[in-house]
Amino acid sequence: MATLVYKEHMTRLSMISCLIVASLWLAGPAAAEGAPADAALGGVSEAEAAKAAQFIRTEHNRVRTVLRKPDTPKRGEELTELLGEFLDYNRLTKLSLDKEWNKRSPREREHFVNLLRQLVERQYQRNMESTLKYQVKWVGTEPIETGVKVKSSARSVRKKRQPPIAIDYSMSSAGDEWKVFDIFTDEVSLVQNYKRQFRRVIKDEGWNGLIGRMEKKLNAEEDDLL
Repeated sequence: MATLVYKEHMTRLSMISCLIVASLWLAGPAAAEGAPADAALGGVSEAEAAKAAQFIRTEHNRVRTVLRKPDTPKRGEELTELLGEFLDYNRLTKLSLDKEWNKRSPREREHFVNLLRQLVERQYQRNMESTLKYQVKWVGTEPIETGVKVKSSARSVRKKRQPPIAIDYSMSSAGDEWKVFDIFTDEVSLVQNYKRQFRRVIKDEGWNGLIGRMEKKLNAEEDDLL
C-alpha cells in the first residue's frame, strides 16, 4: 500500500511539472464558455476580470488551431510566438531575480530574459502533447494587488480518479491586452520556484555561474531549468 501511495504521489508531481507552464491551453470550448463571473472584485472591476478571462479563452483557441497542424518547425515557431504574446517574460524575470535584477546592467538583463524565454519555450513545447490529456475547467477570478488571478482546475481525462490540479494565472493589463506574470500550480508559484533556484545558484556560484548553467541547459537540450 505504501508503494502504491508513493507512486500516486510521484505521478501527481510529474503532472504538476508538465502543467506549470503549458496547462493554459488544455480547456475545451465547453469548459471555457462555462467560466463563472464574480459579482465583485475589489480594486479590479468585473469588466476587467472578464477581459482577462476572455484573453485566456482566445489564446487557448488560437493554440488549438495551431496544434491541429502537422508537427513541423513552422508549427513550433507559431507556438513560440503565441507563448510570447501570453507571458510577460520581462516581469516574470524581474520578479524571479528579485534584488539581483537591480544589480544587473541593461545588457545583462536582456541576455538573461532571452535565456529564460528560450528555456520556458522549449519546456512548454515538449510538454504540450502530454498535457493535452487533461481537461481544464475555469472556476473563477479574484483580485490581486496588480491585476487579477484567473483560476482553473485541470483533471486527467483518462485517470478520472486522480484529484484535479489547481492552476491559477496572475495577470495584469498591458494596454488593451493582458499578460501573465506568474502561474500557481497547486498553490506553487512559478516565480517563487525560479527565485529559490536563482538565489541558490547565485549564492554558490555567482551571476556568471547562473548564466553558465542556463546556457549549458540550452546546449544540452535538457528539460529542467537548473
